[in-house]
This record gives sequence, C-alpha cells and structure tokens, in this order.
Amino acid sequence: MIDPVSAFAMLTSAHNAISKICKMGKDLSSATKFVTQYAKAEAELGFAKEQKKKGIFGSVMDQAIEKHFQEEEQARLKSELRTLFLLHGSVGQWERLQATIAQARAEHRKQLQEKQRIQDRNTLIVVCTVLVIAGIGSIILFANYLKYGTPF
Repeated sequence: MIDPVSAFAMLTSAHNAISKICKMGKDLSSATKFVTQYAKAEAELGFAKEQKKKGIFGSVMDQAIEKHFQEEEQARLKSELRTLFLLHGSVGQWERLQATIAQARAEHRKQLQEKQRIQDRNTLIVVCTVLVIAGIGSIILFANYLKYGTPF
C-alpha cells in the first residue's frame, strides 16, 4: 500500500512513458509494463479515496483542494491516453484495455483491502495484549498492596 502522492506520481510517470512509446510510433503492446503500472496506480488512488483518512497536519480545505486538482489531472491524463489509443491502437483496443484494467484494478483493490484487514487485526491484537498485560500487572500490584500494605 502506497500513499496517494506516490500513486499519483506513478500514474503520471506511466502515462508519460505510454505517450512517449506512442509518439515514437511503436506498437502499444510494447507499453504493457507501463499500462500495468498505470492500472495499479489507479487502484491505489481509488483505495486511498475509499479509506478517506484525513491527515493530522494541514487543513481539510487544503486537502480537499489538492484532491480536486489531482482528480482533474487524473481525468486529463486518462482522456489523453484514450486519444493516443484511439489514434495509434487497433479498433476496440481502448475498450478491451479498459475492461482489462478494470479487472486488474478490482484484483489489486481486493489485495489492498486484505492487507488493510490484516493490519487492522494485528493492531487490535497488539492493543488487546497490552491491555491484558496491564490488567494482570494491576491485579498483581493491587494484590500485593492488600497483602503487604505496599504494592512493591
């Protein structure tokens, strides 16, 4: 799981690489690695949007404005990529690619959700363990206080 800023940077770099490949006149099948990177970055951004975790620092207004402009830039990049595929790709390639990306994005989102679930479970286990140890320690100290008049 990566942060939204890194995911957006990965999305931009993948878009630039795909654009460069298209402008050089190469076949779009040589851009497979970058299309995969683009799909993963979109999935990361979508997952981050679902989580809606607000940072401790910075105002909510600043975060909302930044998020808006990132979404606008993402829409622009996707539109540009669509144009490139329509110009340089085969008939229906963009639609097939979108279906493949949607499937890859869904699988990646499931993986991210599973990682988040495991992380939440581990956090809960650690917190419960600390509380149990603190509770047992408190009981022992209280028993010593009752027995000897001093907890130590």
